[in-house]
Amino acid sequence: MLARVAGVLYERRLTELVGGNMSLRVDDAVVMTPTKASEERGWRLAAGDTLVQRLDGELLIGEEAMISREIRIHMRLYRTFPEVGCVFHLHLPEAIAAAVARWQPGVVADTSEPHGAAVVVLERDLRAQTEPHDARAVELLGQVSRADGAIAIGSMHGTFGVARDLATNVRVADVFRQRLEADLLRARLRRVRAGGVA
Repeated sequence: MLARVAGVLYERRLTELVGGNMSLRVDDAVVMTPTKASEERGWRLAAGDTLVQRLDGELLIGEEAMISREIRIHMRLYRTFPEVGCVFHLHLPEAIAAAVARWQPGVVADTSEPHGAAVVVLERDLRAQTEPHDARAVELLGQVSRADGAIAIGSMHGTFGVARDLATNVRVADVFRQRLEADLLRARLRRVRAGGVA
């Protein structure tokens, strides 16, 4: 199921071919897309391409070399928030543009309104795949409601979406992107009406 959803997310423009990964908790194990699923496979995955790893780190299915370097933050999110059943690391250009242009680091929305998910923004100087980055993402996501999904935005690293299940995380990513696109279009239209450049 996760392999098919990865392709659907790409087709719906919810991620790009520049990285990202997805995982799904099943009891005490995590099913995860392999490293470079975007760059080398174009998100075209078969069920046998996914990896299965226990929450304690033991690899059950797949090859060690195929584990994404992002596994650390996925596992940390699952262990910290037992209600989270799905994590997406996506590259949504609209989210990064909004985070850089108008949102300050911290909590932007602590519930799903008005963006379709609770939203937090990490500080711009946090490097991806580092302990400070991962700790800050977990800290900020701990300050918001995750019931209807939540998204952490790293201005240099894409988004981390958490939700109770796969279907909710897909909906959250889709609604979030649509609302951000609409916001960006409204802002552009206001500039045009004011005589500015679009």
